[in-house]
Amino acid sequence: MPRFIVLFICLFFLIMPTLVFSSITVSTYENVIDGDGISPGDTIYLSNGARDYLLFRYIHGNSSNPVVIINDGGQVVINANHYWGIKFEGCSFIKLTGAGHSSYQYGIKIASVESGTGVTVDNLSTNYEMERVEIGNIPIAGIYVKTEPNCTLESTRENFTMYDISIHDCYFHDIVDEGMYIGSSKYTGQDVAGCGTLLPHVIEGVRVYNNIVENTGWDGIQVSSATQDCYIYNNTIRYDSYKETPNQMSGILIGGGSDCDCYNNKIFDGKGDGIDILGLGNHKIYNNLIVRPGITYKPEEGSTSYQKHGIWVGNVSTDQNAEMLIYNNTFISPKTHGMKLTNVSITSYKLYNNIISEPASYSLLESNSYLNINVLINYQLANNLFTNQESTLQFINPSNEDYDLDAFSPAVNAGMDLTNLGLTYDVNNKARPYGGAFDIGAYESHDPRISVEEGNLFLNKRIVLYDVNPNPISSSAIIKYELKEPLNIELSIMDLNGIIINTLVDQMQEAKPHTLEIQKNGLPSGIYFLTLESKFGTICKKIVFI
Repeated sequence: MPRFIVLFICLFFLIMPTLVFSSITVSTYENVIDGDGISPGDTIYLSNGARDYLLFRYIHGNSSNPVVIINDGGQVVINANHYWGIKFEGCSFIKLTGAGHSSYQYGIKIASVESGTGVTVDNLSTNYEMERVEIGNIPIAGIYVKTEPNCTLESTRENFTMYDISIHDCYFHDIVDEGMYIGSSKYTGQDVAGCGTLLPHVIEGVRVYNNIVENTGWDGIQVSSATQDCYIYNNTIRYDSYKETPNQMSGILIGGGSDCDCYNNKIFDGKGDGIDILGLGNHKIYNNLIVRPGITYKPEEGSTSYQKHGIWVGNVSTDQNAEMLIYNNTFISPKTHGMKLTNVSITSYKLYNNIISEPASYSLLESNSYLNINVLINYQLANNLFTNQESTLQFINPSNEDYDLDAFSPAVNAGMDLTNLGLTYDVNNKARPYGGAFDIGAYESHDPRISVEEGNLFLNKRIVLYDVNPNPISSSAIIKYELKEPLNIELSIMDLNGIIINTLVDQMQEAKPHTLEIQKNGLPSGIYFLTLESKFGTICKKIVFI
């Protein structure tokens, strides 16, 4: 290396300021930690063991060097005889992490709180990250992240914005109200005694991901007033809304004033809706698995007051010309409708590649149980699959909550190509598309046991469904199939929304070749599916009427 380069490097490191970070240790007897003497990049170590509450006040990192608060030597366990387990007051650029000991997935555990919240981030706090923290047995919310407006006006919308909130890889359970309450739910104005109606602050930048939320009295995850750069993904939520409190019942609530994308979440057995959307519009809702939403909520009641859905879209404040994209979701046994869309301020809805299976209200509402859409709404439906017989979908192991697709599911390779939306993965982050085309629903089949072609060969040992001739069909066509043993079959024509429009055969048939003729009979031109279902599975062929 030339000498002048060596000299330059040496001089550079000689004159460059050296960053020196310090650390402090907080014993199990200390409760209040003030920011005096704590600088950006410093680390606060929490001694392991049992302790009461923790209050962090006016501690500030910066965007390059947050102040890290971490467990030391084992697990920190908080049983708080207080209004909160951990509180952040007037803090910024903070990272609270329970990653301090390899033996504990959640190195910080808030085991109980006397009369309040697990964690609260308030009094103008901002830029906050939390990971690997367990919060349970809480009488109000698992976490509050907001500063309420008051007569000082310091935290109103014109004077304060909260930035970059990240809650990930945490465990929330057994919480009386919301698992997470992020941002103000009163986006359009909050009445404050003596000051009139004030606008609460907004949040720019929210990430809520990889969390487990179980047994909440109200919503599992609520994010409101998050006006931009908001993402809720990869969370698992179980048993939300057990208190059955009206307007507080959902697995995930995208509240007023929010512009959040919501994807790759799994929501099981809540009493509320799977996902409620009251945000600004322009949301992308995709790759979500929502199983039995609302089905145990007053099951004997079918009135509007007691309806629950896979997704419900309402209106608090909607951006002009906003649209809504809901695609590649799987809804299993919603109490009432798969989706209920009531926000007429949305310019257009695009509903693509969704599975809705066995709505509990099918016996009452029949095909109207899949979708409930206000007559004033403009919407597009394409390549959805609706069925009241879950077995026809060929899920791999639904009894074990595995709703991945078997190789010969009718949903395989039957979806619309959504590469224009940047969709390259499924709910389990497997590559999408696979096998040449998009699958319908939250899962993309990568069935390791058998390919689509091999699956059809397996079925063909028992059933052969020949190509329809002619296809496309202008007026009539011939269907031929062969049964290798006596079988009870159902042969149907299904549209792209999964609605059976014509059942051609539904009976036990002999082991022999069978032929029948179908007529167009005024069907609209377009793509349909011919499905042949038996105890061995379902064979699906695409047909086109012109």
